[in-house]
Amino acid sequence: YFISIMTDLRAILEREFLPFVEKPLRYIGSELNIVRKDLSLVTLHGVLCFPDLYDIGMSHLGLQILYHIVNKEPSWALSRCFHPWTDAETRLRELRIPLYSLEYCLPIREADWIGFTVQYELHCTNLLNMLDLAGMPVYQRERGPQDPIVIAGGPCMGNPEPLADFIDACVIGDGEETVVSLCRVMEQKKTARAGRDEILNAIAGIRGVYVPSLHPAKRNGMFYVPERKGVPPVKAAKVAVLHSEYYPERPLVPIIDIVHHRLAVEMMRGCTRGCRFCSAGTYYRPVRERDAAALYRQIESNIAATGWREVGLLSLSTADSSCFSDLLSATDLLKQRYRVVFSLPSTRLDALTEEQFNLLTSISHVSSLTIAPEAGSARLRRVINKDFSDEAIYTTVGTLLGHGVQTIKLYFLIGLPTEQEEDITAIVRVISKIAGMASAKSGRCRVNVSLSPFSPKPQTPFQWEAMDSPESLDRKNLMIKKNLSHLKNVKVSYRNVNMTLLETVIARGDRVVGTIIHGAWKKGARFDAWDDKFVFERWTQVSREASVNLDDYTGMIPLEQELPWSMVDTGVSKRFLLAERERSRTETVTDDCRKGVCMLCGVCESTQKPSLMMTTGTPLTVRKQEETSENIFASAKPSIQPKNYRYRFVYSKGPAVRYLGHLDMVAVFHRAVTGTGFELLYSQGFQPHPRISFGPPLPFGVMGDAEAFDMITVMPITGDPFRMNAMLPPGLRVWSWSHFDERGPSLSASIKAGRYKITPCKRIEASIIRKTVDAALDQKKISVTVSKNGETRIKDIRPLIRELYFEERPDMFLEAVLSLDPAATCKPVELISALFPGYLFTDFIIVRKECLIQNDGILVGLGSSKKERI
Repeated sequence: YFISIMTDLRAILEREFLPFVEKPLRYIGSELNIVRKDLSLVTLHGVLCFPDLYDIGMSHLGLQILYHIVNKEPSWALSRCFHPWTDAETRLRELRIPLYSLEYCLPIREADWIGFTVQYELHCTNLLNMLDLAGMPVYQRERGPQDPIVIAGGPCMGNPEPLADFIDACVIGDGEETVVSLCRVMEQKKTARAGRDEILNAIAGIRGVYVPSLHPAKRNGMFYVPERKGVPPVKAAKVAVLHSEYYPERPLVPIIDIVHHRLAVEMMRGCTRGCRFCSAGTYYRPVRERDAAALYRQIESNIAATGWREVGLLSLSTADSSCFSDLLSATDLLKQRYRVVFSLPSTRLDALTEEQFNLLTSISHVSSLTIAPEAGSARLRRVINKDFSDEAIYTTVGTLLGHGVQTIKLYFLIGLPTEQEEDITAIVRVISKIAGMASAKSGRCRVNVSLSPFSPKPQTPFQWEAMDSPESLDRKNLMIKKNLSHLKNVKVSYRNVNMTLLETVIARGDRVVGTIIHGAWKKGARFDAWDDKFVFERWTQVSREASVNLDDYTGMIPLEQELPWSMVDTGVSKRFLLAERERSRTETVTDDCRKGVCMLCGVCESTQKPSLMMTTGTPLTVRKQEETSENIFASAKPSIQPKNYRYRFVYSKGPAVRYLGHLDMVAVFHRAVTGTGFELLYSQGFQPHPRISFGPPLPFGVMGDAEAFDMITVMPITGDPFRMNAMLPPGLRVWSWSHFDERGPSLSASIKAGRYKITPCKRIEASIIRKTVDAALDQKKISVTVSKNGETRIKDIRPLIRELYFEERPDMFLEAVLSLDPAATCKPVELISALFPGYLFTDFIIVRKECLIQNDGILVGLGSSKKERI
């Protein structure tokens, strides 16, 4: 089925795959700080697979952490693979190209192990599809000695049973130490030439590792439940301390824009707020914090290694971190040096104090912020253990509006246990009040409301509860939207309730649900987490064919029923979950154990304790002596009175980045000059940008030998300017620079033409090329059809061809000088379509050799005035 000879895979991708897919840079692995090793010197090679689009997977901090930890070991290599978008999947199947790793461009089925991170239940069909695209058996039982070990991890492993028939092993809990143990065991077994079963038996002895094939499932009441065979449940792996060495010193930096295109910094892990619907709150316990000094060091060094100027401070509740205020106070110095801005995920209403918000707004312009009341009434908030009043909500909103926040984002759950009609009415009342506060503040203030159905998740106090029916949820959504429709500054959005239903089925499913996942995948289910790709009818059809009632997995579960996820022990005891469920019925609030008494949830062991003193509530502080924040922060440079220095850099854009778009390339250079430490001149305003301007964009797929950009600094450049190259991805290289003081026209305005070398990839007779060129030069008009913004027109490119000739050598090529005047530009693809109508532009290698400027009426090369060259 797949192409048999892989030695030329990269060339095939370049010519037959990348030009025909959306965002080709998703598929070539040209990131800054990418790790490539000589695989002949590596004992163990793994591939970390993310069952969603590159843009989402590369936004995931866990991927960066595991990539860093494994690749630190000289004898191990870890590469990456993401699910291709639908256009790319179609092309891969047409060309019979197997799914491959970005680092080595080798089929992932040739690796020793494959690790999937499953962040969301609706990723399951994508996981199966990636296995199939790799040319591997989808079912675990059908794999042989030549196939890699397939491992799954992530928060969905709180119940791995729906995937049990497809994976060899799963990792429950934290992965930092577990991945090291797994690699050591697999390396030893590979060296000893052990068989597949021996490897699986060996890794089953690692804490946090569950091997489903060792525990066949049998019917037990409502569900199929894995047999324990006298073995206790698998205890989740927990790292005792979030050591700084877990986090990458040089994070991977995508060279295209992704969902969260920023530096991600984990402030703490775990949460003890105890929201009774929240699976992450139990799965990631106990709380482990990092101190301000370690966080500051990481942010400072990572900015220098990546050039990112936006920093995301991540945790389940960032404002709860003991060192949050210390860190915000210190980062003003980073703002002065790098113009860095900070962002937060959604935060609890009662977590972010006014003092903290003052600090946050002093270093970052906060135009929008998400808060999560979750429920409309105080009664229902007590049921779910969110104990704050309506007045607390309004006070927080007033604080946000008072600090210039223009968009308030509100998040509510509907269908919660014990919910009544008045609770839905309360949501309308709260939103209406907030909308009035927003409109009173400014006509530009907006309130965006997100409504999500409650989904009962494993490992939570509500794991036994029923999900509300789709009909009831739809009615509530429409009622809320209708009653708010008169408020012009309110926008209401809500999730497809059938997506939540399916999410619940998979979250609480057993191995029977695995057969439904397989059937839906066979019928074409892909990207089920995407609204425009989700087709619920596929799932209902498969469930009918298999005589499976999906309602069995969304209804109330008897307390005495053994659960499919009984082989998983997150550390939080069933006794505690039942007690919390009972407290919800009596509307009793359970205090945060960091501030109150220990509630004996069961997660704390001798090796698993919170990284702060829970009994006294004493917060962590920045360490003193040589590691104090004051000493670390003193390294920041003082502000400088601006004085402008203008520089011109000439660079090349090679094959590895030929499909990099102009705007993405501009962002790459912005990060490079930031990380290099040049004292840049920035624009004014809340979101300052470095003063860098570029020449005319290179057309799609065209390389460049001598492109240019101008940069303005407030201090003269010292040291070696070419150190910038260390901050550029493979394929981009600065090779010339010059300083000049004159204030001439911009590069785009001064460049009038480009000299292109066009080399055929396919053999074309020299006589035919020469005849074609001569004929073109003899014509007074050369018409081509061009399309722009959906409109088609005829364009005469003959006046735009300044020079055209054919060089007949062993590597014969065309050379053309084409106009780059902003009002009259000729693209090389237009020239090719006119000269060779039977060919595609991918049948040629195109290089812009240089840009030409007008000098005393003569076109001269831009690089002719350069002072330095390497």
